[in-house]
Amino acid sequence: MRRLIADHIDSVEQLEILLLLYQHPERSWSAESVARELRISAMSAGDRLKDMARAAILSKVQGTEGEYRYAPDPQMGEAVAGLATAYSERRVTVINLIFSKPVDKIRTFADAFRLRRDDDDDNG
Repeated sequence: MRRLIADHIDSVEQLEILLLLYQHPERSWSAESVARELRISAMSAGDRLKDMARAAILSKVQGTEGEYRYAPDPQMGEAVAGLATAYSERRVTVINLIFSKPVDKIRTFADAFRLRRDDDDDNG
């Protein structure tokens, strides 16, 4: 479960989306239907659905325009089930795990926009 959070869960919103689809594995979900259910932005829901599909937690439903279904491999399914149990029993602990993740991804993104001086600028 900790590995699942470390590797694939970057926000409580993403966790809520995952658990919604986990609870309804027979149903197909679009960004709009997830957004309505959780009262979040459809754009954000769509981004999270795509991220989880890339991580092979969800699968894109063939023949649809952006619908997804919960469909992890057995090992990932066990981790998600454990996460669902932990979140229902120890919500604050799970949220703290999400927020205590290293900020390397954020720092890397921010560093891409940082202006750096050339060595010549230090001499001038």
